[in-house]
Amino acid sequence: MSSSTSDGPLTGSCHCGRISITIPSKPSRINQCHCTVCYKLGALWGYFPKSSVTIIEKDGATRNKYLREDLAPEEFESISFDSCSVCGTLTNWSRAPAKDTDEHAKMGVNMRVFGEVEKVMGDVPREIEYC
Repeated sequence: MSSSTSDGPLTGSCHCGRISITIPSKPSRINQCHCTVCYKLGALWGYFPKSSVTIIEKDGATRNKYLREDLAPEEFESISFDSCSVCGTLTNWSRAPAKDTDEHAKMGVNMRVFGEVEKVMGDVPREIEYC
């Protein structure tokens, strides 16, 4: 896992290193979502425009997708949670393709893939709200 503590781009990876994620900078906030999925997964989310995040799969790894469909569409928009097919690390979430419009073109990146969150993201405010 590699990362930088600068204000520039940060690159992190899943546990086995086969999925890497580069974000343009530290997020403006880190969210500890308490929805029924995120709470159980233990992720800490940073939010970014999809177009600003680079995800690279290598050495045969892919991202397994878990599509949240447990709520009625009017209550919650379907979100795809992605994890490494080799080590299982949760890497990110994004809106399901049918819901992926310009209005919803953000994604959540699991800040834990960048190493010890307190060291790398220590100055970023935290909050608890639903993603």
